[in-house]
Amino acid sequence: MVPLIVLIASFVLFALVGAAGAHPFTPWPAALRWALLVMFLLTASAHFTKTRVDLVRMVPRAFPNPGLLVTLTGFLELAGALRLLFPTIANSPRSA
Repeated sequence: MVPLIVLIASFVLFALVGAAGAHPFTPWPAALRWALLVMFLLTASAHFTKTRVDLVRMVPRAFPNPGLLVTLTGFLELAGALRLLFPTIANSPRSA
């Protein structure tokens, strides 16, 4: 629930800043991209803080090395957040 609240609140904030004339946050899809970046940074941080223990415990026993999996998914979330920083990459179509 917290990531959803952070996403909505940061989108509203970035959209308002964009409406006030700040170029990086206009038009509204740019504000949404920045809000997603904030949300991904929040969720990625959980993989490396005290909540990490809870995430490791949530990994099903069928998967080997849950600590490594939590670390990898944390880095993937960080990579997704960084990709959103570059509009040319974020807006580019996937190659076949």
